[in-house]
Amino acid sequence: MKLGILAADKGPSALQEQHGTFADMFMRLFDHSEQRFSYQVYQIAEESFPCDTDECDAWLITGSVNGVYDDLPWIAPLKQLIVKLNEAGKPLAGICFGHQIIAEALGGRVEQFSGGWSLGVQRYELTDKSLLPDSAPDSFAINALHQDQVIVCPPAARRVASSDFCQNAALAYGQHIISFQGHPEFNRDYEHALLTEELGIAFPKVLCGQALESLDEPTDSVLLAQWIAHFLQVAADNYVANKDTN
Repeated sequence: MKLGILAADKGPSALQEQHGTFADMFMRLFDHSEQRFSYQVYQIAEESFPCDTDECDAWLITGSVNGVYDDLPWIAPLKQLIVKLNEAGKPLAGICFGHQIIAEALGGRVEQFSGGWSLGVQRYELTDKSLLPDSAPDSFAINALHQDQVIVCPPAARRVASSDFCQNAALAYGQHIISFQGHPEFNRDYEHALLTEELGIAFPKVLCGQALESLDEPTDSVLLAQWIAHFLQVAADNYVANKDTN
């Protein structure tokens, strides 16, 4: 299956030699999952977009240092692409910024959360496991780094995961779109570098200290990658089957 990675950012340039870009991180993460993809990367933040929704079998939108409400020339075209993918029933996953912009494009609202930052390893409770493998546990833990949140869900969205701090931590739309607020692609060293030096953000001292301590906790990043891969593969199979019968 061919996965189109819609790269909304590359990540800090100082970290790319050691860790790669955001797209590289996803490809590396999926290599550790049970699903093997071929890849096509689109640098959408540089206004490089696919010409057709069928260029790839499934799609994934990465995180970004930018907000979905920022006045950037590629934000509106990305929202339009999301609407087209949804209308076509194409498989789509979103991570952090990707999670947020899918919600915005489909009628939700994203804002800077009044409760502040979510940093470090966070645990989320699964509220709907119907689209996940039967073996999925009741919760999962992954790295997080965000201040924006989906405040209002789109009408078609249903909540998949939640926490006390982030109510809409994962959302699904129909049988073909799933998105997560956290970062399964960030490993411990990358998250540590972001928290301590590379973003140039003065995170609250106590909160940042707690986040750094949390990095010693195990995460379920590979498990989440397996869930996303499973979801996209099933959705892609359904898309082909539905297209053949129409």
